[in-house]
Amino acid sequence: MNPQIKQKWVSALRSGEYQQGQCYLRTDNGFCCLGVLCDLYAKENNVEWNLVNNGHTYEFQDKESYLPSSVRKWAGVEGCNPHINDGESNLSVLNDSGSTFNEIADLIEEHL
Repeated sequence: MNPQIKQKWVSALRSGEYQQGQCYLRTDNGFCCLGVLCDLYAKENNVEWNLVNNGHTYEFQDKESYLPSSVRKWAGVEGCNPHINDGESNLSVLNDSGSTFNEIADLIEEHL
């Protein structure tokens, strides 16, 4: 993973700026950890989120739950849902099963 993007992502997850949500990159209630990475890309590249599903969820470059290829390439990550812990789990599963953004940030630092 690109070390500069990794540091921005980890810092954003720990910042308290993002409310954590589940199941989608972004909803009107919060962000998945992958959605935070998409939001960093959006801010840096002046790209907009698209509101979908009756105004409750957003998609980013036609993706609602996983990283689009542009974000993966920019960040230097493999796959649309990066695996960690030696491939035992992926980030969205950890996010949706109760791991906090701080815990996820620690795992990103260690494994990506």
